[in-house]
Amino acid sequence: MIVALGLMTATAQAQDRDRKSPEERAKARTEHLVKELGLNTDQAAKVEALHAKQAKEAEAKRAEMDAKRTAHRKEMDAKRDAYAAEMKAILTAEQYAKWETMMKERQEKHEERMKERHEGGKDRR
Repeated sequence: MIVALGLMTATAQAQDRDRKSPEERAKARTEHLVKELGLNTDQAAKVEALHAKQAKEAEAKRAEMDAKRTAHRKEMDAKRDAYAAEMKAILTAEQYAKWETMMKERQEKHEERMKERHEGGKDRR
């Protein structure tokens, strides 16, 4: 039950983070510190500016990483397609069809293992 509550809290926080702008996140973090640390107005303004700067930098880095991930995925897809085209040129039609089936089964097994690994990681938390 405690694990479930923790997962629900983490999920809710992640969803809040996804919906809020960097400025909104900075303001919320600052408000929390004002309450917890008793910051004065000057300190609160400086801390909020620092939080805003950090949130914008983090958002920019996430966008950069997403772009790199997308580019890498496209490159790997192109290489996989080129490999398949070369295999098709080498194999007979029957062999190629069998090879395609083998590759699909292999992919399905890999996806299943990844799903199990991901689900297993959740149980351990």
